[in-house]
Amino acid sequence: MFKNVKVLFPCLIVLILLLLVLDIQAGYASIPWNELLSSLFAHGDETTRFLIVELRLPRVLASLLIGIGLSLSGCVLQGVSHNEMTEPGLLGINAGAGLMMALYLLLFQNQSPHFSFLLPLLAFAGAGLTFWIEYKLASNKKKLHPNRLLLMGVAISMAITSLTTILMLKMPDQQYAFVQSWIAGNIWGASWTSVLFLTVSMAVIFGLIAYKSRILNALALQEEVSIGIGVNVFKESRLFFVLAIILASLCASIGGGLSFVGLVCPHLARRIVGPNYKKLVPASVLIGGVLLLVADIGSRTLFLPYEMPIGIVATVIGAPYFLYLLMKN
Repeated sequence: MFKNVKVLFPCLIVLILLLLVLDIQAGYASIPWNELLSSLFAHGDETTRFLIVELRLPRVLASLLIGIGLSLSGCVLQGVSHNEMTEPGLLGINAGAGLMMALYLLLFQNQSPHFSFLLPLLAFAGAGLTFWIEYKLASNKKKLHPNRLLLMGVAISMAITSLTTILMLKMPDQQYAFVQSWIAGNIWGASWTSVLFLTVSMAVIFGLIAYKSRILNALALQEEVSIGIGVNVFKESRLFFVLAIILASLCASIGGGLSFVGLVCPHLARRIVGPNYKKLVPASVLIGGVLLLVADIGSRTLFLPYEMPIGIVATVIGAPYFLYLLMKN
């Protein structure tokens, strides 16, 4: 465990700032440092400035925010469920978002002029509806059963994935390729509007979770202990589950089916700073931001001039650690 948190957090922040700059530069059209600085301060070439300000910068910031959101969501879910192997994807969030998006594309084939605005909303709605069904099936008599919720999530996720595959087989090639790329994890529709919306939403949720970090610490204990110290376990667990699912749904609506981020980052943060959520929450979000920025840089530079879905790179990074956890436990 890393005891000097006052050194760790500034180092992670500096690393994120460095990765932000490298991510903006990365891609088929590499941007030198001098052109990057000139464009950011409105003195550069118009074409380069448009590439940076309107295309790359929103995507890079969206990657950072999605890494933060998924890590925070996984951190909360692992604490409330008492299961360090929990992550948003296990609850069917990605599957629900993908099904709703596939259904829309099959019916309308992106003919709507508001396609880029509707798709994230539909993905968010699909993810939220999936969790609502799981929650209703997993809770009874004012008691939420986290393990039952996880099992429901796995089962429903498998069923939804199968249904999505059936819908994809009926799609034209263009829509099929789009859905396949989204499921693999792809930063799609990143704009300044979506970045602003993600920033405000995540700031509110992060503030609420940080404010309730003491309760989250209590919920991470055995249920009898939590009740004994005066915590309303059902009410607080439900609140944290809902906040975590909203975060994951927001991320899925823009970033697609990203896996392992919500699993690996909180677990790694726990090994570094310990189980206290006052330190664990900020450590998780910073590590999540680092991971997604590294994955985004890799997705746009490893196979130039082609671009890989960011989810594939994130999985390559996260899967070995996941296997390590399985072997250890």
